[in-house]
Amino acid sequence: MTPTKNDLPRSLPFGLALTTSATLLLEIGLTRIFSITMWYHFAFMAISIALFGMAFGAVLVYLRPEWFPEEKIFRRLGQLGLLFSLSTALCFWLHLQIPFSPVFNAAGIVSVVLSFLLTTIPFLFSGVLVSLILTRFPRHVGRLYAYDLIGAAVGCLLLWALVRPLTGPGIVIASAVLAAAGALFFLWNEKGKRIKAFSGGVLAVLTVLMLLQPSTRLFEIKWVKNTVGAPVAQRVPEAPVIERWNSHAVVTVFRYVLEDAFAWGMSPVFRPDSKTQQLMLTIDAAAGTIITKYTGKSHEIRHLKYDVTSLAHHLRPESEALVIGTGGGRDILTALSFNARRVTGVEINRDILKLINVEMADFTGHLADNPKVRFQNDEARNWIERSGERFDIIQASLIDSWAATSAGAFVLTENSLYTAEAWTEFLNHLTDKGVLTMSRWWMKDRPGEMIRCTSIAYAALKNLGVKDPRAHVMIATTDYERFEDAPNGVGTILVSRRPFSPEDIRSFNEICEQFQFKVLLTPEEAAIPEFADILDLAKHDAVVAAYPLNVAPPTDDDPFFFNMLRLSDIFRSGELDQFMTSFNVKAVTILVTLFGLVVLLSVFGLLLPVWLHERNRRKAGGEALSAPALFRHSLYFAGIGLGFILVEIGQMQRLTLFLGHPVYSLVVVLFSLLLATGIGSALAGRLVLRNEDGGRRALLAVGTILAVTLFAALGLPLLLRFFHGVSLPPRILFSVAVLFAMGVPMGMAFPVGLKYADREVRSATPWLWAINGGLSVIGSVLAMILSIAFGITITCLVGALCYALPLLALSRNRRAA
Repeated sequence: MTPTKNDLPRSLPFGLALTTSATLLLEIGLTRIFSITMWYHFAFMAISIALFGMAFGAVLVYLRPEWFPEEKIFRRLGQLGLLFSLSTALCFWLHLQIPFSPVFNAAGIVSVVLSFLLTTIPFLFSGVLVSLILTRFPRHVGRLYAYDLIGAAVGCLLLWALVRPLTGPGIVIASAVLAAAGALFFLWNEKGKRIKAFSGGVLAVLTVLMLLQPSTRLFEIKWVKNTVGAPVAQRVPEAPVIERWNSHAVVTVFRYVLEDAFAWGMSPVFRPDSKTQQLMLTIDAAAGTIITKYTGKSHEIRHLKYDVTSLAHHLRPESEALVIGTGGGRDILTALSFNARRVTGVEINRDILKLINVEMADFTGHLADNPKVRFQNDEARNWIERSGERFDIIQASLIDSWAATSAGAFVLTENSLYTAEAWTEFLNHLTDKGVLTMSRWWMKDRPGEMIRCTSIAYAALKNLGVKDPRAHVMIATTDYERFEDAPNGVGTILVSRRPFSPEDIRSFNEICEQFQFKVLLTPEEAAIPEFADILDLAKHDAVVAAYPLNVAPPTDDDPFFFNMLRLSDIFRSGELDQFMTSFNVKAVTILVTLFGLVVLLSVFGLLLPVWLHERNRRKAGGEALSAPALFRHSLYFAGIGLGFILVEIGQMQRLTLFLGHPVYSLVVVLFSLLLATGIGSALAGRLVLRNEDGGRRALLAVGTILAVTLFAALGLPLLLRFFHGVSLPPRILFSVAVLFAMGVPMGMAFPVGLKYADREVRSATPWLWAINGGLSVIGSVLAMILSIAFGITITCLVGALCYALPLLALSRNRRAA
C-alpha cells in the first residue's frame, strides 16, 4: 500500500494511541522503578530521558528521510513499534542488572551513563514513530495529534489501574505489550504475513511475561539504593515475606526480626527487661518503619516511653491524640502506653493499613479493634482541614521518607506537612493546652533541620497573632554517636497554642533530666543562641539570612523543606556536605549539573546535527529554506514546548498540596491536560485550520492560551483557598475543570503551528518537532530550578509568558503569508 498525504487508514490512529499510551506508561513506570533503584533526586530523570529520546527520534526522521520511504511507511511503522516493544523489555532487564552508584569515579560514571542510555533507547524508537506519523500526514495532523494525546492520557490512568496487580516491573512490561499491539495496528493493511505473525508472537510472549511477573518475578529488582551514607546501590538482602505495590509506593516486610527495643531517639537510661519482637517495614526500599509485636501487655511497649519522640505524652498523658503517618503503628502504641483516651491514626497508604490491621493483625494486636483506636486512610493535612475535631497532641515522627513517590519525577523534595500554612492549620486544631510535636534528625554541628522546624513554628505562631513565639516552643534531643556519617540523634520540638506554663517548663526539664535528654530550648533557656533568636520577632530575619543553610520557613508556594541549600551556595556544597543535609545538597548540585547537561545534549544532540545537515543540503544545491521563516517557526515551537512543560510541572507541584499527595496531582494533571489538549487538537482542525479566516482565529487561540495560563499562575492560588476543608472528589473535579480550561486551547497550538509550517517550510517540520522536544527536555529541569529558587508561582508564570513567543511568531507568520 502506498499512502499519500490524503490517505489515513482507520487502523493508524489507533496504533498511534497505543504507542503514546505505552510511552507515557513506561515513562511513569520508570519513575516508580527509579525511586527504588536510585535516590529520589534521580527519579525525575525518567521524564527528561523520555523527552530527549523522543526529540532525538524526530531528529533522525529529519536527518535520514531515506530510511522511511513513503511506499514502505506502514511497514516501517510496524517495525518501529516492534523495536519499541522489544527494546522496552530488554533494556529494562539490563537496567535491573546494574548497581546504580552515582559517585564520581569510573564505576559510578559508567553505572549512571549505562542506566540512562539503556532507558533512553525505547523512547528513541517511540519518538521516530510518532514524528513520522505527525509529519507524513499533515492534512490529518489535528486528528492524529488528538489520538496521540488521548492515548497518552489513557496511559497515565493505566498506571493507577495496573500497578497493584502487576507490580512495578509488570507495568514496564505492560508498556511493551501496548507497543506490540500498536505495531499490529500499523501492519494491519500490510500484505506480508511473516511480519504480522512475528508481531503477534511478540505480543503473545510479552503478555504471558506480564501476567506471570507478580508470581515469578522474572524481572526482579536486584539492586536498591543504599539507606546509609553515600547513595550507592546495595543488593536486595532476601526475598520479602510480604510485598505490596501501589501507585504510592512498594511496601515490603522482611523476614528478619529485631529483638533489641527500637526507638528513634532512645534514652541512655533505658534497660531492657525482656526481648521485643519487631519487624522492619520499608517503603520504596529506604523509608523504614517498625512493626512491634503487641498482645496487650504493657511491658511489650515499655521502651516507647524512653523515646524522645514521646515527650509530648509525658507532658500531656491520657490525651486525645492524632498521629500523622501511622506506618507500622509505633506512635499509636506510644499513645496507648500513656493511657490515651483516644488515638486517631491517619495514613495515606491503604496497603500499610491493610497489612497492619488485617494481614498481620495477630502480630500487631488487632489495633483496629481497640475501642481507643481509629484509623483514617487519608492524607493527614487534608483530613485535619476537613475535621472539626481538636486534639491534645498532634504528632509526626520523622515523617519525611527517603522514598520517591511516583511524582518524585516532578517534585523532588516538597512536603506539604512542613510549611508555615500546614503548622498554622495543625495549631488551629489543638485544644487550649494542646501540643504539636514534630521529630527530626539532630546534627549537633549543623542542626539545620531542627532550626528550620523552629523557623516554621515562628511563622505559624506569627500567623496566629502570637507576640512572643518563644513562650510557645520547647525542644529537646538525644545526643549520641551511632556510626560514622550518621545523625547524632533525634530532636523533638513541642509547639503549643498557648504559652507553656511554669509547671510545663518545670516538668519538661525534669523529664529531660530523668531520661538524660539534652534541653535545647525552653522559654527560659537556650543551649544554642540561634534557637532563641529565630523565635525573636526582631532577630528572625537576620538569623535566617546569616545562617549557612537555608532555614527560612517553607510555604505552600515554596514547600521544599528538605532542600536547605541556596542556589547561590551551589559551589560551596562541599562545606555543607553532611549526613541528611548532604543528600539534599547533592540533589541540588545534581539538578544544576543536569540542567547544563540537558542544554548541551539538546544543542549538540538535537539542534547541531540538523543545522549541519541543512547547511550541507544547501551546498549540494538543494532548495534553501527561508531563514526568517525558519526562525519564526522555530520560535513558535520553542515557545509552546517550553511553555507547556513549565505549566504542566508547575501545576503538578501546586496541586500536590491541594489534592494531598503527589500521585493524585500526577494522575489528575497528566490525564486532564493530555485529554484536554487532545480535544483542543481535534477542535483546531474544525475551528481554525479549515476556516477561511483561520489566521485571525489562530491568533485568538494562542492569545487565549496566554490569558488562561496567566490566570492560572496568578489567580488559581486564591481560588484554591475556597476548597480547603472540602473532601477529595470535589477538589479533583475543580482541578480537572481548571486544567481543561487551560488544556483545550493549549492543544490547538501544535497543529496550528504545524499547519503553517507545512505551507512555508515543510521539509523542516521534523526539525521543528525536535525544537519542541528539546525545549521540553530543558524545561523539565528548568521547572525544578525555578520552583526551588523562586517558588511554584514563578514557574507557572514563566511558563505562561512563554506563550507570548508563539503569539509573536504567529503574528509575523500571518504578515508573511
